[in-house]
This record gives sequence, C-alpha cells and structure tokens, in this order.
Amino acid sequence: MKRFCLVVSILLCVGYVACNKVSGPANGKSVQPNNNLDSLVSMSATINADIWHTDSAYGYKVQSSGNDSTVVNLMITAINKNYGNPGSTITFNIDHYTGIAKYNINPPFVKATYFIGNERHFATYGDINITSNSYFALIGTFYFQADSFSINGEFNVAMP
Repeated sequence: MKRFCLVVSILLCVGYVACNKVSGPANGKSVQPNNNLDSLVSMSATINADIWHTDSAYGYKVQSSGNDSTVVNLMITAINKNYGNPGSTITFNIDHYTGIAKYNINPPFVKATYFIGNERHFATYGDINITSNSYFALIGTFYFQADSFSINGEFNVAMP
C-alpha cells in the first residue's frame, strides 16, 4: 500500500508539472504590434515636406476563390490618429501580389490612397516597392502623387 501511494504521488507531481503553462511570449521573432517582441512595426512618410509617422501599420492578404484560387491580393493600412485634427490614413492595395517587386501605381490593380478624415486622395502615379518579405515582416518603400500631395516613405508590417 505504501508503494501504491508513493507511485500515485509521483504521478500526480509529474502530471502537475506537465500541465503548467509557460509564462510569457514564445522566444520567436515577431513584428506583431504590442507583443513586446519587436517595435519595428510602423509606417513613416513625408507628405509635402511634413513628417507623418505611425506605429499602427497592418498588412492583410486576401485569397481569391473559385478559378483564381492561387491569386493573392495584398492590402497595407496605416493610421495616424494624431496628425492634425482629423486623423489620416495611408492604404495600399496590390492585386495579384507575387512577392518582392516594384509595383507601379496602376488603378484598379495597384492602388494607393491617402485619407484625411473622410476625404480621399487617390494616387495618380508612383510605386510601391516591396524589398523584403521574410517569414516575419513585409518591408518596403513607396512614392506616390495624390491630388496636391506628394508622399514618399517606408513601411515595416507584420507578414500577413
């Protein structure tokens, strides 16, 4: 009976240790915002000689369905809530995203838009240059002209 109690006690201890959750984030690399592992998630730009910066930049991949199931579209959005009274946003949409490349602004396939509040300014020309698409980050530069705004900058978003 002593042996049985000893074996049960040991098994309970082993079970308790095996069920404990490790505290803290995994030791992997990441550029997800607000996870305290990487502070590089951002987009910054110069808009008509004014500095524009945000740390809330997100990338999304949109998978097509049906016959175009291998087609992937990319969307990048960055919001600056502190730029002037109304907030401002920069968005990129790249249809048929293929990876590292220079994507020339060519609506409706490659679009860049600058929002000030609810006012939209669509890019008429420019480019979005994806320079790195590692497992963790999508990094690139951009330049575009939208109405009277000349906008150029860089981004680093989590790989969608």
